[in-house]
Amino acid sequence: MELPGLVAGMGGIRAALPLRSPEMKMSRLLRADLALIAITLIWGSSFTLVKQSLAQSSPILFISLRFWIATIVAVALARGALKGISGLTVRRGMILACALLGGFVFQTLGLRTTTPAQSAFVTSLSVLLVPLVGMFFFGHRPRARTLAGVAVATVGLAFLTLGRLEFHISRGDALTLVCAVFFALHILLIGRYLPTSDFRQLAVLQLVGAAAMGTLLSPVLESPFLFWDGLFAAYLVFTGVFATGIAFYVQNKAQQYTTPNRTALIFSLEPFSAAIFAYWILGHAPSGKEWFGGCLVLAGILISELRRTAAAPQPGEPSKIWNSSDPIA
Repeated sequence: MELPGLVAGMGGIRAALPLRSPEMKMSRLLRADLALIAITLIWGSSFTLVKQSLAQSSPILFISLRFWIATIVAVALARGALKGISGLTVRRGMILACALLGGFVFQTLGLRTTTPAQSAFVTSLSVLLVPLVGMFFFGHRPRARTLAGVAVATVGLAFLTLGRLEFHISRGDALTLVCAVFFALHILLIGRYLPTSDFRQLAVLQLVGAAAMGTLLSPVLESPFLFWDGLFAAYLVFTGVFATGIAFYVQNKAQQYTTPNRTALIFSLEPFSAAIFAYWILGHAPSGKEWFGGCLVLAGILISELRRTAAAPQPGEPSKIWNSSDPIA
């Protein structure tokens, strides 16, 4: 994804104005969608860059450095919005940080033993997991369409990850599946918190929280190592600035104007972007079986989510999927 396209997407969101008419509502929703599509393409490219970087850095140390860079970017974008942060917002930011760090740690660990394209397809299951995780944490019953989508996607996951004659899922794919659960929870929690918290404060808090926790966990969970060169520095800067700092700042802002399920549906574009970049940079092309499995995963996502995207929340109003009795603050 070229920088001008990303800047255009961010500029579109900045230009959003209070609603005056249905036409303006559609325009604001479209701008949010375009911004989310832009960061989805950036995330797709990052799978291959992270895969390459893991030869020169231990996983959690790489994630920590990435999040520290992202924190600097988010603070610069927030422009003084951190004044007067409430205790509730700090608590919410730390909860988001835990979900975000968990997703990145399991995804990065999984990338050591799976391909970028396959990792992206498994990660995309977070889209289907949004309503299922919502059921587990908030007691929301999934619809029949959701269950049908999960069934189709499960068959796709089998084609994507299982061996030819044995029911065995690789360690890398299993770790990536755990990552999808964390990312689904992260999408849900952002949708819950945004109506009553400043998105800029949440963006900064979750990034600095993830960076700090990653720094503390690195020497405990791994033997940290780091080998610098120009290419590694370029990968680190790209993933830190664009794929983390700007991307999550834009996601937090854009989700004010859309629903968690619509956001998740847009994010389902990520595997195709990842597959294209993996082929372009590494020459890794998914096999026919993997493409078939990936398409079934995305078919399951479409079956489950297409009709859930129509109603976007008004800024300052809670999304319809939440209620005041939900247990997470």
